[in-house]
Amino acid sequence: MTKSLTYSFAALAAFVTFGCAQDGPGKKAAPEAETKAPEVTAPAAVAGTPQAPAADGDAYAPLSPTPEMDKAIADAKASGDKKKLAAAYAVRGDYRTNEDAKAGQRVKYRAALSDYRNAIKADKGNEQATAGKSQIEQIYTMMGRPIPSVAECDKVSETGTYKP
Repeated sequence: MTKSLTYSFAALAAFVTFGCAQDGPGKKAAPEAETKAPEVTAPAAVAGTPQAPAADGDAYAPLSPTPEMDKAIADAKASGDKKKLAAAYAVRGDYRTNEDAKAGQRVKYRAALSDYRNAIKADKGNEQATAGKSQIEQIYTMMGRPIPSVAECDKVSETGTYKP
C-alpha cells in the first residue's frame, strides 16, 4: 500500500472518528444501506492507520499502560544511545496511534505526537517517527484544527489523560 493511500485512509479514519455530524436526540441514524461500514472499518486494520474510537466512544479516554515500552525508553535513555532512544519512542508512538484501542482519539494522538517529536529530537533521521508525526499533523491540518503544542502533548504523554 502506498504512503498516499495510507494517508488517505488515515484522513478518512480521522474524519469518521472526529466526525462532522453526529446523531443527536431526535435525529435518526443513517439507514444501513447508506453507511459503508466495511469500507470505513477496513482501513483501521491496515498498519499505520488510526484505529476506530475507544469502545465507549469517549474521545478523552485515558491511555493504556505501556510498561514494557516505558522501560525500553528508560533503558535507552540510560544507555545514551540516541538511535535506540528514537526507536523506542517511535515504537510507543506507533502503538499509541494504531493499537491503543481503549484510549480516546484526543488523548492518544497528542501522546503519540509527543513520542514522535521526542524520537526526532533524539535522532533526526528516524523515518518511522518522521512519518508518524507527519501523519498526525496532516490529520489535524485536514480537519482545520491547530496542531497541539509540544507542552500540551508532553503533558498528555506524561499523565495519560487530556481534558481541554
